[in-house]
Amino acid sequence: MKRALPAIVLAFLPLCALAQRAPTLNAALTDFATRSLAKCPDSRVTVTPAEEGPSGFMAYKMIQESVDSSCQRQTYMLHSPRTGQVMIGSILQLEPNGKQLSARIADVATAALKQPVVATVAPFPLPDGIHAVSITKQTKGTIGFTYHAFVDASNNYLIVGTRGNLSDDPGRTIIQSIGLGGAMHRGNPKAHVQIIELSDFECPTCAKAHKKVEPIIAKNLDKVDYYRLDLPLFENHEWALAAARGARALAKVAPAKYWTYGNFIFENQETIGKQSFDKVFQNFCEDNDVNWKAAEKIYRSQAAKKALVDQVSRAFDNGILSTPTYIINGQILGFGPDGTFTIDAIKKAIGVK
Repeated sequence: MKRALPAIVLAFLPLCALAQRAPTLNAALTDFATRSLAKCPDSRVTVTPAEEGPSGFMAYKMIQESVDSSCQRQTYMLHSPRTGQVMIGSILQLEPNGKQLSARIADVATAALKQPVVATVAPFPLPDGIHAVSITKQTKGTIGFTYHAFVDASNNYLIVGTRGNLSDDPGRTIIQSIGLGGAMHRGNPKAHVQIIELSDFECPTCAKAHKKVEPIIAKNLDKVDYYRLDLPLFENHEWALAAARGARALAKVAPAKYWTYGNFIFENQETIGKQSFDKVFQNFCEDNDVNWKAAEKIYRSQAAKKALVDQVSRAFDNGILSTPTYIINGQILGFGPDGTFTIDAIKKAIGVK
């Protein structure tokens, strides 16, 4: 499994101690925490009160344990008794140095990410007085990549993570936040099983997963409402973003060729990197009777490129940092070392052996 930007994930581990004593954890919070995190083999989630936290929230330490080391996590859960708002993620304390709030946030984020960023604070408050924050850095190819966070009402804590409400299904909230506007769909929209795949065309584990999962989906299209979303980890993979841009172009110009393209890319990962991906994509289009000029226009579109990068940002906002990741009826599952747990879950959901 390839995990996105591990240095950033480590950098955003909690840096603060917490302020009000939390009440006894109840079953609703435990259930919400369990359904919000990725489901893992032999997973166990424990939530214990923390000592101090952002203004308006009761804070809890949340630990997920699993036999799959890639599915272990330590983070914080914040709950507002007044509004029911729940936030899961890391907390960073802002220095009270007299600077403007945006500059204080930028200082902390720059130190965490180890490169300059620009922070912008939304002017209007959300429930419990928090404000949305955008943290933007430049990446390869001068692409502006934005992380989203929140600052509490006291302006002393930056919260990096997911946001929902105790009264809402966290799985549905995550799907709405990620958005399926850029996804390619097939199967039965009325099926009781919805599967969303987020994968990277250059990721070797994604190719292995595709080889195992694709036949299951293809044989059961009447039983599954299936979506594929690109999650190119472009800071680690040289041609992943270009391959995703090609997929986006085909989805518009020649959707019937989209799945053929996916099979081709995953089956030829080892040789694709030996030449320009522009040429790889052009050759695919010409070999498969796709209008190259029409596809090229979308492939090179800066607007389409930005939309794709924004999609990656939304996935990161929801804690989806590795590929492949599957969401089955709102429950996130990673792929793990060999994929057995997730493939079994897909088969069970569809009702096949």
